[in-house]
Amino acid sequence: MSKPSNRRAFVKKASLAAASLGVAANACTADNTTPQTAAAASTAAQDLPNNPLVLFDNFHTGNRRSYSWKSKFTQAQAAGLDGFEFAVVDPRSDRWKEAMDLVPDTNFKVWGFHWTTRSVIDRNADKIEAEIEKIIDNVEICGKSPLKPYFTLSLSGYGELGGETFDQRGSAKAEERHWERAYKIIAAYDKACQENNVKGSIYPHIDWICDTPQSAFKILEGAKAQVVAPAFCSHHWYANPASMELDEMLAHPMMKKLQYVVLTNGLFTKSTFKAIQFHRGQIDMAWVLAKLYEFGYQGPISSQGWQIGGDPYDSLGYFVEGVKSLRQRFIEHPELNPLV
Repeated sequence: MSKPSNRRAFVKKASLAAASLGVAANACTADNTTPQTAAAASTAAQDLPNNPLVLFDNFHTGNRRSYSWKSKFTQAQAAGLDGFEFAVVDPRSDRWKEAMDLVPDTNFKVWGFHWTTRSVIDRNADKIEAEIEKIIDNVEICGKSPLKPYFTLSLSGYGELGGETFDQRGSAKAEERHWERAYKIIAAYDKACQENNVKGSIYPHIDWICDTPQSAFKILEGAKAQVVAPAFCSHHWYANPASMELDEMLAHPMMKKLQYVVLTNGLFTKSTFKAIQFHRGQIDMAWVLAKLYEFGYQGPISSQGWQIGGDPYDSLGYFVEGVKSLRQRFIEHPELNPLV
């Protein structure tokens, strides 16, 4: 497994106390003074969430190659994944129809849908109404689909939000006009999710206006969102040193609605990062997953493979094996849980 990064002090701050929104699975007594017995710890470990694992559809793209829907679906199932998440595929396109024709031959339990809008930045601001209409249309299609996919939305775009390092970009450069556009988009998205009974999340992404947990909270508050929830993406969170630490994030009231998590590893500098196979990157995935278990998260865990390169089936396998082996370790050897 990967070694903890020396760059992030949070690894050294792991505490015995459960997060304030956590479940009792790994908790001590109410005053946190009485340690668990070995038997109690073992019983608690057996109650760890068994999250469905989902393929975010970018493992097979880039690197001068292309894969058919049939091949992608088959590889994801053979690798042991429980679900598939479509990434920026227009549900009114022929490409979408091709995928839907193959859906009956799959056995996925979970489906997801990711979309993005670039109308937050100045050069695309005149397209905001059309982009909002498209988001609403996509949500309505997803709500009527027998797949009932969860929906994640990112507010993309660089332009005037650029900067030299991750913590000098995105939300750090945003001005009131950018926030107001983000509020408008998310308010419309939230209303559409409510009306169509769709599980919606706002996706954090380095360089863009929603790039840290605190920027997601600000946008959701400004939009007065009722059902859209903040998402957690390990690589985008880790890349930006301005991101609040994981304990503080999970303790935020808005995280009670957490319904979408991405666990992707990577190699990071102050201004760049490269996604990498689950077991090889700088992020201490055992610690992050233990924190999510302690929190009580039971929803889907997706992963991304943008330009990892090599055999995508191999990379998929490392993700599935990585999460499952960590869970098994915590069950069979609770003393090896990073939080004990």
